[in-house]
Amino acid sequence: MAAGGARPGAAKTGTVLAAALMILVGALGITQGAAAIAKDEMYALVGTYVYKFSLTTWGWIHLVAGALVLLAGLALFTGSVLARALGIALTALVVFANFLVLPYQPVWSAVMIGIGVFAIRALFHNVGPDAV
Repeated sequence: MAAGGARPGAAKTGTVLAAALMILVGALGITQGAAAIAKDEMYALVGTYVYKFSLTTWGWIHLVAGALVLLAGLALFTGSVLARALGIALTALVVFANFLVLPYQPVWSAVMIGIGVFAIRALFHNVGPDAV
């Protein structure tokens, strides 16, 4: 057993779970972005919104962020500390983007925020020499 009673296998499992969640968030972000780019009508606009981006712009934001998170999730399998840091930063970016798009898709954004926050927690929780 490692210091503090933690098991090294559990830390590695947490990192693998975070990577899988990041790949899922990335794939869903790509899908979300492609749908918004293809047809603005697929999103329901609720009232007025402070951030005046067109839905096509939001689509490109989600598409690019989703692709980056997917790649960072794949990079986590290498065990790189840089991949972990990029994973945290990029997943936080996706969570923030989904927070901003809440008025357009409240349920979908809430699901994406939940998955993203769980992935970030797993990446932060499993740090140290036994994490990878």
